[in-house]
Amino acid sequence: MKTLYICNIGNGECVTHDGYIQIGIFNHSVEKHLKMNPTIDWQVTYWVPDVFANRYKRVSFQKTEKKNEGSPKTDNAGQGSAEFGSKPRGCNKLEDK
Repeated sequence: MKTLYICNIGNGECVTHDGYIQIGIFNHSVEKHLKMNPTIDWQVTYWVPDVFANRYKRVSFQKTEKKNEGSPKTDNAGQGSAEFGSKPRGCNKLEDK
């Protein structure tokens, strides 16, 4: 049997999640949701995880980002560096106009 989590957010609404990511928001109470989905082992909680878009960056990307910081070849902003005389990559058709 699957275990999922459910949280009452007020106004007769609830949010379901797997402990890491929000799965859904419903316009009915926790009690009604438990009755409608009896095949899942629901754990009623008082918390919900952050929405996925607001999560921290992956650790591996943070390390890469830190190593590339300020490098003209691998600058994460992709804008080159005036300090090193490098130009941003991209289209240069209109450069002289």
